[in-house]
Amino acid sequence: MRPASLVFIFIAVVLLFQPAFAQTTYRVGTEGGYPPFNYVKNGEPAGFDVELAKELCKAMQGECKIILVPWDDIITGLINKRYDFVVASMARTEERDKLIDFTTPYYRSRTNFIGNPAHLSSSSPEQLEGKILTTQNKTVQADYLIKHYGSVAKIVLFDTLAESFHALIRGEADAVLTDSLVGYEFLQTEPGQPFDYIGQPLNTNDPSSEACIAVREGDHELKNKLERALQTLRLNGIYERINRRYFPFSVY
Repeated sequence: MRPASLVFIFIAVVLLFQPAFAQTTYRVGTEGGYPPFNYVKNGEPAGFDVELAKELCKAMQGECKIILVPWDDIITGLINKRYDFVVASMARTEERDKLIDFTTPYYRSRTNFIGNPAHLSSSSPEQLEGKILTTQNKTVQADYLIKHYGSVAKIVLFDTLAESFHALIRGEADAVLTDSLVGYEFLQTEPGQPFDYIGQPLNTNDPSSEACIAVREGDHELKNKLERALQTLRLNGIYERINRRYFPFSVY
């Protein structure tokens, strides 16, 4: 048999079995209501979390399918295998750790009150006594408000953080407790101009200041892949490029 015929047969065999080497499609859950980390733009998921998720999938030689999920359902959806992992600015807590597993943090932030500095000069319980304080329900910030201010202020929790900011803008709340990076995004907007950070950031450990990727309990293989992929993005500069598109400072 001539060499050219052998080459033709080899190519035909490779093409025949090509589907066996198709990329893995990773289904990634995120909220879509937490700008600049995750939101919807022109009908499509966008934001820091979304861009990072797509790059993580590439680093794991896979494709990425982003699934938008209400925050209240995001852990349940992961447990019930609606998606493979979650990139949604989720903090690791003791309660959550009993249900799902987490990678090491992929960004770090602080928690701040945001309000009108003409009306509030600090975030002390004395200053906020009798005020209406708000944030998104089922978050570490919500837990903090209830624990530390529940006895002195009225706590109003919403399904989304956007609703909390809208309440602040309309004068229906005196302050919002939020991740300082999300607060930074809000303060750059026109409706956010009358407002500012109130007082000093909260302690870094209460509430948690670290966002992690979540996987199902016991899925060590995927967790390790994600850890390696995150490290790859840190080393090859992709993480930094994503960071700079959203913040003029490092969030890692």
